[in-house]
Amino acid sequence: MKDMMLQMMLLMMPYMMWIVYAGAALLAVGLLFVLIRLASGSGGGLARLAAGGLLLVGLFFLACQVAGMWLGTPPSMNFGDAANGEFNLYPFWQLGLVALIGGIIVRLLSGRREAH
Repeated sequence: MKDMMLQMMLLMMPYMMWIVYAGAALLAVGLLFVLIRLASGSGGGLARLAAGGLLLVGLFFLACQVAGMWLGTPPSMNFGDAANGEFNLYPFWQLGLVALIGGIIVRLLSGRREAH
């Protein structure tokens, strides 16, 4: 079981940066629609949708951290240039926490649904 999960983890690692990019895009879109909501009163629904996506990304990275620690290989993401010997490693729990906090902030700023 652990061997199969380690193989899956190794196969998923090249795609994890795309999930980080998706989380950053969701945060940017969520904050943009929060600003639109504050300026014009509309856009709260799309901000809540982006916040939900951010929360899912955060929970995904936290679950990956727990699974990696259970396997004995805590996962981390390199934001440096490995070709030049730059290694700026961030554990998955930090990436998940950033996404969770960002999702909570966007969700709180998006406001409640307006009654029509």
